[in-house]
Amino acid sequence: MVGAKIGWKLVQAAFSIVVGLAASKAVSAAWKLGSGGKPPKDGQGEYLEVMTWAAASAAAAAAARLFAERRAAAYYLRSTGHAPPGYVEDATARIVKGTDTGLVKKDR
Repeated sequence: MVGAKIGWKLVQAAFSIVVGLAASKAVSAAWKLGSGGKPPKDGQGEYLEVMTWAAASAAAAAAARLFAERRAAAYYLRSTGHAPPGYVEDATARIVKGTDTGLVKKDR
């Protein structure tokens, strides 16, 4: 079980890094297209601009984390044949074929 936990953490970390970098680049590119300038750095800029950038970055980070975790869980399930640690398979979670992993987090 310890090996499975370590393997899961490695898979999850790899997916999170790749998706996080892609989300960061996407938000920066969208900001440049929308505002015509570079995103605020180190809180420099007008208050509204800095707050908008913070909200956009946070939303992208949250979406990226959720996407990476779900994709990592699906990859782990396909690779090992069983759910990653902390997840259980749930047939009702996959209502429309191909739209979800069929995995849900265990209740603690």
